[in-house]
Amino acid sequence: MKNESLNLSPQDAKVLEALFKSNGYTLITDTDESEEWTSKLEQDAKGKIKQTNNNCTLVMENDSLLAGAIKKNELSGGIDIVKDLGWNRNGRSLTDTDIDNIIIYLERNYDLHVDRMIERAIRVIANQNSYNPIKDMLNGLKWDGKPRLENALSHFLGVEKTPINIEALKLFMFGAIERVFNPGCKFEYMLCLVGGQGAGKSTFLRFLAMYDNWFCDDIKQLSDKEVFEKLQGHWIIEMPEMTAILHAKYVEDTKAFLSRLSDTYRAPYDKYAQDHPRICVFAGSSNTIQFLPPDKSGNRRFIPIEVHMEKAETHILENENESRYYFAQMWAEAMEIYRSGNYKLAFTKELQKELVRLQSKYTPEDPMETAILNFIEENQPEYVCAKMLYVEALGNSPYSSTASWESKAIGEIMNQKCPDYRNIASHVFKDYGKQRAWVNTKKPDFKPITDDEEKELPFK
Repeated sequence: MKNESLNLSPQDAKVLEALFKSNGYTLITDTDESEEWTSKLEQDAKGKIKQTNNNCTLVMENDSLLAGAIKKNELSGGIDIVKDLGWNRNGRSLTDTDIDNIIIYLERNYDLHVDRMIERAIRVIANQNSYNPIKDMLNGLKWDGKPRLENALSHFLGVEKTPINIEALKLFMFGAIERVFNPGCKFEYMLCLVGGQGAGKSTFLRFLAMYDNWFCDDIKQLSDKEVFEKLQGHWIIEMPEMTAILHAKYVEDTKAFLSRLSDTYRAPYDKYAQDHPRICVFAGSSNTIQFLPPDKSGNRRFIPIEVHMEKAETHILENENESRYYFAQMWAEAMEIYRSGNYKLAFTKELQKELVRLQSKYTPEDPMETAILNFIEENQPEYVCAKMLYVEALGNSPYSSTASWESKAIGEIMNQKCPDYRNIASHVFKDYGKQRAWVNTKKPDFKPITDDEEKELPFK
């Protein structure tokens, strides 16, 4: 006969044991272990279990049904029920019905019936037993030994197999893994899939998240007050058509958003807001080729990948089960590399240069940049300042003031697009007075001057 154990409360075990003894039998139970922890329950003078926070917590830690059932989900920030507790449930997230059932269970079996104490114990136990479902998934994958990382983009999206494209996907996936095992680590890159509608760009990113509920494509504007709450519970965040990026009120908002290491918000069942290190990574999709914002300094974060649906080996939805298995094996392969430590969260210098060249293809022409570069090329001035360019290159009145954003934009163009010009502290211009300036280092008579010499320059 097969031995089976019964999950009994301490009270039920005593009743059953007395019944067996009265009939001349011995009940074999785990009473030693049970009595060890139940003896720690605080009791009043009459031997009744006291209504205390400690007793509620002790029961949830040790009761055979509840032990190990309540955990905090590090991904969502919420509380999950991770094993069968005997009542009907959908999903893992803790619900009001779960709390009601736990309260009834503790009242029936331990005569603990103070709701607020039981709810507090649930939060304490959950926090002591946190888990990350993505980490568990990644650690549980077994690679079949077949390389897929270098072929995935071309296989599903018809992407050209260039070094930058191959390394881009690897970099993105290693960044996603690092964020899981080291939440809040620095990773600013954003994978951007560019190409015609219906090519499978969003589906590729959704399958990359492994489970649909770990994927989000609902961030429309970075100024949305709830944007940080939308990040919780998700691993891969897609910005469809780069809407949120292009609608950012200032380009600085985009830079700051992608550079954040943590977000501050109030998670479910928490009373106060707190910092949550980021576990997610960001991707984008666009049907438009010139989708990048015109600010050049911020574009270093974006990795454009052009898709060609007609060149794909298979459509990603042709056989969803096979496609999802392919993605699972991609992560398994990536985990093999991750465990070996043979990876980096940045491009090599050569690929970084290639990325800058590639980004220019996807950036709309900046009329300010064009006008300034044309002026520099045609006139080759020995000295130039922002005010000079504002007036002579951009055609503004010399009597109008230069806005701070205009001066900054002019400075970025000079520093990034005019390598022959070096920034100096100041120079005195005939028409503009003393200004911060750039000097043409290619002029035959160029000779660096000291700060003291510069101070002696006459004001013209």
